[in-house]
Amino acid sequence: MLGVEEDDGMPQDAGESKEFTPSGDHQIKGHVEEPKSLRTQDDSQSLKDGRKPNKSRDHLIMGTNSSSIVSKRSVEKFYYAGEPEYLRYFVSTFKRRSPLINRGYWLRMMAIEQTIGRFLAEPSPKQKVLVNLGCGYDTLPWLCLGRRPELCGQATFVDVDYPALMQKKLAIIEKTEPLRCLLPNFSRTANPNGLLAHSDPYVAIGCDLYDLDLLDSILHEHLHIREGNATVMFVAEVSLAYMEKEASQQIIEWAANLPDSRFCLLEQHLPDGADHPFARTMLAHFEKLGTPLKAIGTMEEMRRRFIDAGWPERGVQIQSLWKLWSDPAYLTPEQRRSLDDVEPFDEWEEFALFGSHYFHLVAELTPPPRPPKDLKEQTSHLSLASHPSSSTPSKPAEQPLQAPMLPGKAVFRRYAAVVPATSEISEGEAVGLLGGLGTQERLTDCDTYARTEDLLPIQGPPMRTGLVCHTITRLGGTSNCIMAGGRTSPDKASAECWLRQDGLWRKVQSLPEGRYRHCAAPLRLPTDPRPAHTVLLFGGKTSNGHVLDEWLLWLGEEGWRHIPVVGDAPPARFGAAMITNAREGVSGVLIGGMTSSGRVLNDFWHWSLEPDLTLYCRNVTARALAVLRNNAGILGRFGAQLVRTNRGILMIGGICDGRMLTSQDEVLNMKTLRIHPMIGPRPLFIGTAITDVDGGLIVLGGGATCFSFGSHWNKPAILTDDPEASLRCGWQLLTTQAPATAAESPIHHPVVNGSGPRLPEPSQLPRRSLEAGIDFERICEDAKPVVFCDGDIGRCTRLWDVAYLKRMIGADRKVVVHSSSGERMDFAKKNFEYRTMEFGAFLDRCERGERLYLRSISQELPSEQPTNLADDYPEIAADFELPGELISVVESLHSSPLRISGPVRMWLHYDVMANVLCQVRGRKRVRLYPPADVNLLGFAPGASSSLIDVFEVGEGGRLRAALANTHPFEVDLHPGEILFIPPMWMHTVAPTDGISVAVNIFFRNLGPEFYAAGKDVYGNRDLAAYERGRRDVAKMTKWFEALPPDIARFYLERLGQELIAKGRTLASSSLHSLYAELS
Repeated sequence: MLGVEEDDGMPQDAGESKEFTPSGDHQIKGHVEEPKSLRTQDDSQSLKDGRKPNKSRDHLIMGTNSSSIVSKRSVEKFYYAGEPEYLRYFVSTFKRRSPLINRGYWLRMMAIEQTIGRFLAEPSPKQKVLVNLGCGYDTLPWLCLGRRPELCGQATFVDVDYPALMQKKLAIIEKTEPLRCLLPNFSRTANPNGLLAHSDPYVAIGCDLYDLDLLDSILHEHLHIREGNATVMFVAEVSLAYMEKEASQQIIEWAANLPDSRFCLLEQHLPDGADHPFARTMLAHFEKLGTPLKAIGTMEEMRRRFIDAGWPERGVQIQSLWKLWSDPAYLTPEQRRSLDDVEPFDEWEEFALFGSHYFHLVAELTPPPRPPKDLKEQTSHLSLASHPSSSTPSKPAEQPLQAPMLPGKAVFRRYAAVVPATSEISEGEAVGLLGGLGTQERLTDCDTYARTEDLLPIQGPPMRTGLVCHTITRLGGTSNCIMAGGRTSPDKASAECWLRQDGLWRKVQSLPEGRYRHCAAPLRLPTDPRPAHTVLLFGGKTSNGHVLDEWLLWLGEEGWRHIPVVGDAPPARFGAAMITNAREGVSGVLIGGMTSSGRVLNDFWHWSLEPDLTLYCRNVTARALAVLRNNAGILGRFGAQLVRTNRGILMIGGICDGRMLTSQDEVLNMKTLRIHPMIGPRPLFIGTAITDVDGGLIVLGGGATCFSFGSHWNKPAILTDDPEASLRCGWQLLTTQAPATAAESPIHHPVVNGSGPRLPEPSQLPRRSLEAGIDFERICEDAKPVVFCDGDIGRCTRLWDVAYLKRMIGADRKVVVHSSSGERMDFAKKNFEYRTMEFGAFLDRCERGERLYLRSISQELPSEQPTNLADDYPEIAADFELPGELISVVESLHSSPLRISGPVRMWLHYDVMANVLCQVRGRKRVRLYPPADVNLLGFAPGASSSLIDVFEVGEGGRLRAALANTHPFEVDLHPGEILFIPPMWMHTVAPTDGISVAVNIFFRNLGPEFYAAGKDVYGNRDLAAYERGRRDVAKMTKWFEALPPDIARFYLERLGQELIAKGRTLASSSLHSLYAELS
């Protein structure tokens, strides 16, 4: 298909409300007769532009339809409440997408449908033809015919896409009565391509868009579009984007040469070039899918392409989707607010980044009349001033800045808060970064960044759960600080407040109501006998979505006091930026923020706290905008940071209304109201925490989920005009510390009734939601097991019972199985034998409780090549599918064995390759141990299988003592759940509920150079480095054979200790941090 682009997944998931909402019965006009000559295309021939069909690439483009239509279906189900649902017939398994993807697709769909609705509603004596170029499984004809048939009396809907995809779509239409009943006289042709079906209001064309001759011929012969008796609207939603620029330009020119046509185009663009972090992630995503965006450019370039193709300049209207979001011609404030009733939402910066990288273009051969001069600002048509490239600085720019990365490692998190050093002695030498959203979950721990290594780590308060969008405010020149508010999910705001005093955290009076994305500023009150240091809070958003306009002042033991406002009161907002005029004072500024309707405020306020504890506010927006002139739009921001530097106060990052901040204007000097251009690579100034150090700035954390394209995470950087600064500053990540009460106690193992050390209770593995969006590549890098509890693995969970498996695979098919004499198969004692039996008999005996185990092997070359479900069990392979969020598993696939077992346990072992265990039927108890426990679990050198049974441990002895020091994890795996097992994590599995059926997919998560050369049928051959190391160890021991035995042992054990120490140094995280995170 030439119309969609999503990779099925991330941390993420779309909807719609619209001015045009068809409903009710329909009346449609008859069609012309079937044309006498129907031309079809032979795929073996070159297309019009000389391009030969590329079936492989065409297949990849068509494949994007599957995931995108799932997202649109998610929109339909949740955002079209009470309306007919047509996409449901094209999506076999429903998946709820993340709020970000839901809202992004909702905006796309709304823009297209409003454009179509206006087109259909225009009075005209002509026939109206709506041609969807690269339609995929979109249901635009049914949306119109089924919901607003009164607009469709003169309309014909034409779907155009690849022949193979259109044939599938027509097969669904033909067998689905709610779709077919809206298409009177529906008839399919026998053509393999070309005209595939037609009815009174509908035409289906199977055609590669490169073949304009075929498309033009069918449209003219069937609908007479060249004769001037029809008005044609072409719709292309992310379809021309996959074509070569010359070919897509031919389509634009062809449409411009028809007597009466319109064009609606929605696709990606680059508002700040290909190096912007979002753009880079987006482009890499399409490259990885094998569907690169061939002609992506700027909005101005696309507008010029249409004008050059013959569309009148005044008839080409283009704006970004983020601009359209705030355009009253498309959406009212009430409509925007109503979306929050569907599902909680707080991914505003990411939504703006998505909307800023997509545009909506409408071109007309007969432009509408010019609006009156005083209404121009209210029109939905393009104002190129909304595009950054058209906005020129009104004043000379300040010194350009760079953001070189700090050396060393980093912990990825965003929407965290800076914590000052624990003591005044460490002031300027260390800073903490607390909480925030990590790669897998909200975090409770605290990173310590320092310029020396001999400082105490900084800890946060003992929070019950990780928070984002909280504030931490330093109290005067001390190390004391107060943490306030924040949230878990957007509908769960925290009211808790914590005070750190003399290095110790304690809970203090809570806020009157939980809030997040509020502003906080430190104040110094001129009280007697000495000044009082306190905190002023403003605004924020509550759990129920209420946006606040209240000012709160912290008065120590008295708690929080409401502060009344004198003069003009700033309207309610959240996500604004606030700072005091001086480091210690009672006055400051408030800038920007967002309204309850999702609009970024472009305003600027001065405030001061009076001696009677009232707040005096003045709106100085007009003065600031007059200075900024053409750059006025970059003043008001959401999610920006105001920081003090030796150059004055800088406002950095965030988002603004209707356009995207670029490298040229995302840093604004508030003293001079001039911009500091950024040069070179830079962080994504979203969700960052920026703090001043010795007059400079350190940028910590930040990043974004880039819609469905993946995630971008910032590495720590220093913001400077000196390119060598990062090499000289010495700052780096020192440690990551758990909350204050979570520090480890000395390890000791209590004895139970004299029976030996107590074994540790296994910690339960965390369960993650694929619907909430994940970055699976990051999960692989973190190398910690995770259970995905809502992944859709296909119809296998419903179909694969014993009867079905017998029928599909064949009851008489011969299979090789393990037959065990005990409840646990012992790889060392070989208490099992390999037996060949008929598949049906194997299943029957498993049902009777016999200890049998099938691990599929290759049918063709069992000792030479790995097994693959599609090759070895093609009869059932189509029933199983891996969620699109895990696409990297398929891309690096090694093998996919089918596992079926009765009541028998697998021995403890590790796999060298990463794998996902997909439970289909039955339940399994899975016990896992981290790689650091390997020497405690009975693994002989060079062996990947253990000699011990961790489920059955005696009362005493060395085995129990060793196991007492391990760190077990466990999960009860249910049907439909997916367990990610990183390499080297030791695990054993025991069925707990009848026959267990699973698909286990092994994949290479390391580069090919790390794996040993040669055959690896089962995916458990050790890495090349280990194999080489063992050979070197064998050589090394020979060097000591001539020495006296005690001396040889002395030196060899010393060498062994060096290797152990080196291994611990290379480990990316301590065992404690790993254990704490998974627990």
